[in-house]
Amino acid sequence: MADDDSTPKPAAAQTKKSGAASGVIFFIMALGGGFFIGQWLINRGKGDVELAEGPRYTVELRGDEPTKGPADAPVTIIEFADYQCPYCVKASGPIDDVVADFDEDVRLIYKHFPLPGHPKAMPAARASWAALQQGKFWEFHAWAFAQTANLAELESKVDQLGLDKQKFLADMGSEASKSAIDSDMLAGGKLGVRGTPVLFVNGHRYVGMKTAPQLRAIVEAELEQAEQLIDRGATRANVYATLMQDALVRDDAPKPDARAGDHDPNAVYAVAAEDRAQLGPSDALVTIVTFSDFQCPFCSRAAATVHQIAERNPDVRIVFRNLPLDMHARARDCAKAALAAGRQGKYWEMHDAMFAVQKQLGEIAFADLAAKIGIDTDQFASDMADPELDRIITEDEAVARQFRVRGTPAAFVNGRFMSGAQPLDAFEAMIEQERAKAQRLVDGGTPRADVYAQILASAQTQVVPLEKPDSPPR
Repeated sequence: MADDDSTPKPAAAQTKKSGAASGVIFFIMALGGGFFIGQWLINRGKGDVELAEGPRYTVELRGDEPTKGPADAPVTIIEFADYQCPYCVKASGPIDDVVADFDEDVRLIYKHFPLPGHPKAMPAARASWAALQQGKFWEFHAWAFAQTANLAELESKVDQLGLDKQKFLADMGSEASKSAIDSDMLAGGKLGVRGTPVLFVNGHRYVGMKTAPQLRAIVEAELEQAEQLIDRGATRANVYATLMQDALVRDDAPKPDARAGDHDPNAVYAVAAEDRAQLGPSDALVTIVTFSDFQCPFCSRAAATVHQIAERNPDVRIVFRNLPLDMHARARDCAKAALAAGRQGKYWEMHDAMFAVQKQLGEIAFADLAAKIGIDTDQFASDMADPELDRIITEDEAVARQFRVRGTPAAFVNGRFMSGAQPLDAFEAMIEQERAKAQRLVDGGTPRADVYAQILASAQTQVVPLEKPDSPPR
């Protein structure tokens, strides 16, 4: 009789088959269990966050900011961000997730803070403001982050969202869009915002990117405090207003000096170099951005080093940014004099002339220096009165604040910080290191003219202070 499937198998065979099946099951369970245990361990660590216990800050609100979530939410998150900031891009997902998780209890308000080193950030901010005027802010907002502020496909996105293109373009270029973004930046500046992202959660300030578990921990802590207020008679709708009654309207805490060790010597900071006076080629492998004050005696010493660097390194670009210090009464006027001379192609001649007579800068006539370097003194006087020069200097000061430059001279060599009047050898050593890195980019296909932009693309947009060796553990 032929065997069929019903024929009993030997016990040993059954046991072996059963053991094999069990082994497969246990293997799959182990894999699955390992995955979930691993995820739990990873996410548990990400939930560890130092909850703010210091003062609360009240952020100035106009009332027309983009808002998501119920008006009576007991927790309000106010976000300052920049569409070109890579940390803001990474932070946007966790923020959206947490707002969705706490959809009845969290209100999100967005404030624009385009950083000076991100040329695409301001146009993207103005475009999102234009989308807001047609009720499509959050859709455009998500797209702008996904594009990292690249507006190359802007026209097709406007069509996709069904926006009135003519109105959109008019709103984007309007004075109203500029005013709204300037207002956001002013509100952030008053509260110590210098980089992005920064969140104010019921007034408590959190700097830098936070993971979703960390944000959940922050929101849960604020909800617990909100519930205590509600138990004492507050309503959901006035929790935020109640918390803001004693909140600070400015951050007047003293800021650490740049030479106090805040900067990581190995970090690369995204310090912009465009549209400023420079020595050396625009396609340089190494770019040095200097911050200087014409009345600073240490800057005078550094100015001589700058020329030595340029003479010895034809592949290095040196970019000058102004940082007139409050202690030097005429430093701002000196900065304007150099910029005015620059309009006649004599920036560096005026730069050198002022440093040469630095001790007399308190009383010397700029017109005399202008005549000495051979420029039209009438045009020079007219240019000195142009408010655009003040705007340029103010922008330089904003960049200095963003990267915690409080003293002069200071320099960033391909984004790496150097403080004080460093000797030529110190610069040469760092230039050699950065030149080798830049050459590898060129060898990999990056055009020389794009090297600095490529370096800045992944650079830090703010300074995270280094822990001091004697700092207590957090």
